[in-house]
Amino acid sequence: MFRYVECIDAGSEYCPCYLAEHGECIICSQLKGKEFCDCLNWSGTCIYQEYLWNNEKGKKPRQFVKCRILSKQYIREDVFILKIKVPKSMARILDNIGAYVFLRKNNDDVVFSTPISVAESDSLAGVIKVMIKVNGIKTKAIDECSDFISVKGPYLNGIQGQRFIRDVNNGKMLFLIRGTAGISALMAAKKCIKDNEIDVLIDKGRHEKNFLEDYFSEVGCAVNRLSFLDEKGLSDEGKYKIKEYIKNKQYDVALSAGNDGFHSQIINYINKIDGGIKFATVNNSIICCGEGICGSCTLSGISNSSIKSCKQQYNPMELFLKADDSDKICCKKDEECKL
Repeated sequence: MFRYVECIDAGSEYCPCYLAEHGECIICSQLKGKEFCDCLNWSGTCIYQEYLWNNEKGKKPRQFVKCRILSKQYIREDVFILKIKVPKSMARILDNIGAYVFLRKNNDDVVFSTPISVAESDSLAGVIKVMIKVNGIKTKAIDECSDFISVKGPYLNGIQGQRFIRDVNNGKMLFLIRGTAGISALMAAKKCIKDNEIDVLIDKGRHEKNFLEDYFSEVGCAVNRLSFLDEKGLSDEGKYKIKEYIKNKQYDVALSAGNDGFHSQIINYINKIDGGIKFATVNNSIICCGEGICGSCTLSGISNSSIKSCKQQYNPMELFLKADDSDKICCKKDEECKL
């Protein structure tokens, strides 16, 4: 497990990070205590050399910045949009797939910090837009903010399998959306729609309509509403729609935006229909520090392997594809297939 690994911060202004100081760099073998150079993935710069040039210390980590709230709009009684004025340097980097920030009410303790996906970032104006669903204490505290809010960023690991999305050019993508997790997919749609065709299957949930439908339509995606799940798991409607879409189009990538159980069902079902489709997923890991230090986001694999999912990229198939299904791939052109 976790054969495909990248560090989202490698080669950035935040690299090398605090992990390098303690012999736990994700990429550099020498900063892991080995005597030879054997980088897992070349990021364009030598992390070890950067570490030496920085007096054998990690770069300064991201800090909270007090920012002004420009507007606040309620979509539903439990969902609202914030437009926040942030430094332009931050907005520029946040205009990317998988972008998120930590938000907290000014003067609140750091334990109130919560990661929130960025739906839109205007690098010229220095303005970001975030959508927040009020669920618990942290989001309730953010809901109380009206004039100012504390923002820490930029972070870019809100979507796993980003390489597969970025590699598609003049291709076709299938986005499968359920719940507010679709917010993370919205930025990906905006970045990819210029050169690709994107179909969105979106679960309306417990309401008449998922509030994200209009946003994906405005971006230029072809949106179709359905109910993915029933009491047994993936619904007959969901299976039929997915199969019909895959039969009629040659998709390069499928992006799953839901909880981890949803990821597992979607990936295993689609892989049975077309084993050539690559997968990306929204990152549902518990993220507290975003720097790979606290360990709350750690995922464990076979042979005691582990991954810091707040910083590291991995292939979602390595995590969600069941071994029993690996040999059950069938041809999407087979009209006799009953899957």
